[in-house]
Amino acid sequence: MDVKKKTCVAIVIIQAIYTGMFLLSKVAFDVGMNPFVFVFYRQAAAAVFLAPIAMFLERKTAPPISFLICFKIFMLSLCGVTLSLNIYGVALKYTSATLAAATTNSLPVTTFLLAILLRYVFFFI
Repeated sequence: MDVKKKTCVAIVIIQAIYTGMFLLSKVAFDVGMNPFVFVFYRQAAAAVFLAPIAMFLERKTAPPISFLICFKIFMLSLCGVTLSLNIYGVALKYTSATLAAATTNSLPVTTFLLAILLRYVFFFI
C-alpha cells in the first residue's frame, strides 16, 4: 500500500474513533453521568494506558524534568486539555453527537484564527 492510501486509511480510522467517542459520550450523558466525572475517568484511563508505554519507551532517552517544566506541563494540561474536554462534555450534554462531530472539524480553523488574533503565526519561507 502506498503512502497516500495509508494516509487516507489512517484518517478514516481516526474519524471513526472520534465518532465512536462522541456517541459513547452522548449515551453516557443521556443516562445521567456527570460530564466532569466522565472527563476525569477519560483522563485517568488515558494516563493508566499511556504512562507505562511512555515509561518503557522513553526511560533511557528522557531528559531530566525540572520543577518549572513540570509546572508548565501541568498548567497546559489543566487549562488546555482538561478545560476543553469539560466544556465539550457540558456542551454535548445539551446538544447532539452530530453537532459535536461537526464542530470538531472546525477546531483547526478556530486555532488558526486565534493564532492570527494573538499574533502567534510565523511564516517561514
